[in-house]
Amino acid sequence: MRISSVFMLLFLWGAAVTAQEIAGNWSGTLDITGNKLPLVFRIAATDSVYTTLMDSPAQNATGLPTTRTTFSGNRLEIVATGLGIFFQGTLRGDSIAGTFNQGGMAFPLTLKREDQPSYNRPQTPVGPFPYSTEEVFFENGEEDITLAGTLTLPASGERLHAAAVLVAGSGPLDRDETLLGHKPFWVLADYLARNGIAVLRYDKRGVGKSAGKYPSATLKNLAADVRAALDYLSRRPETAKKPLGLIGHSEGGVVAAKAVSENAGEAAFLVLLAAPGVGGKEIILEQNRLALKEQNMEPENEARSMEAVAQILQELSSDWVNDVQNREILRDRLAQLWEQFPLLTKMKLKKEVYLRAQLNEMTRPLFREFLALEPEAIYRKISCPVLALNGMKDTQVASGRNLAAIRAALEAGGNRRYEIKEYPPLNHLFQEARTGKADEYGLIEQTFAPETLSDIGAWIKNNTSEPPKPKK
Repeated sequence: MRISSVFMLLFLWGAAVTAQEIAGNWSGTLDITGNKLPLVFRIAATDSVYTTLMDSPAQNATGLPTTRTTFSGNRLEIVATGLGIFFQGTLRGDSIAGTFNQGGMAFPLTLKREDQPSYNRPQTPVGPFPYSTEEVFFENGEEDITLAGTLTLPASGERLHAAAVLVAGSGPLDRDETLLGHKPFWVLADYLARNGIAVLRYDKRGVGKSAGKYPSATLKNLAADVRAALDYLSRRPETAKKPLGLIGHSEGGVVAAKAVSENAGEAAFLVLLAAPGVGGKEIILEQNRLALKEQNMEPENEARSMEAVAQILQELSSDWVNDVQNREILRDRLAQLWEQFPLLTKMKLKKEVYLRAQLNEMTRPLFREFLALEPEAIYRKISCPVLALNGMKDTQVASGRNLAAIRAALEAGGNRRYEIKEYPPLNHLFQEARTGKADEYGLIEQTFAPETLSDIGAWIKNNTSEPPKPKK
């Protein structure tokens, strides 16, 4: 679910926990020259280790990790060195009063405890469940990393048709692919388990209970995590002799396909949900084109901005070296791009904050890898049955061109065992949407369109059923 617009303001920071009185959800609102930015901190405490995930609902960003957090003597400190962010506050009753610093600017910020998020998500599963759930841990032996997840198994006595590993989209996402109160992977796992399909979903490396570091991960690393999950299912007595497959969403679709392509025959099926079919650079250029359109820029400024974006992405997708000199050149190009923005955008998006956020994201290995990604070469190596689905209102991975590219790649590789379907009313998250834009995700109560859930379950059953036994 990569949102790589030049306008995406990324806060990669978090909070900390020491005692149970600080654990929980805390929310507050930054006032940046009259512009309100709500923030939510989800703080968890495990012994003396403090972890926090942060949500910025207005920016469609959830589950963002922290660099360092401490809590001692009612004093809370939150640090994110990559963005130059530092929060310091004091716990008094049900409030944490403090100061938020970023890019040399300081803003007062008071956090209030939230017992429950203020989301209405009617599809989020509620027990008791007619299937079993088990928290599991498995090893990525290639890198000696332990990953954590949840395995759902159909009830004892129910026929188990197949088992699937769910592979989340871009970003440090948990096992439920939690976004703006939605838990699409939990909804999907619940539906499949009720229909005879076991599911393993897991926290990405460095997220939740999984070890490792997400910020430095590459596509190769993430594909290795997927193979480790498949290997775990192949050793479970309940699933070892059943067809094992992968279901990947957005960037997770390419990661899943890469895992399959590198180990031919390992997966019995592959489901691609809004997965890229064209090159990563093309996808990000289209996202930025749409973002610039929404800024109501003068045509000449818009054209110059797109030229600047294209130049930046071209340089990053070549043999770019992450050293001081190249970072300074990139910073200068981003500064020139910022100058093209309308005045209102500049007021909302402070220059130093914007530059630091973009530099931090664009120089990450996974972002640069995504730019150079050519998914067609991966799909040509897939020989197992493939189901590719997308919503026609998807504004992140346009359905038409990407599904066409997936179809062409499968055909070029000689794979005729595929099915492709578009859903006119659905967005990138497979919600029934009005515009399909990212700012609707949190406003829509539906998490996953029932028709899509039904199609996925039926297709897996149809493509993993045992062949009829020959007559004697």
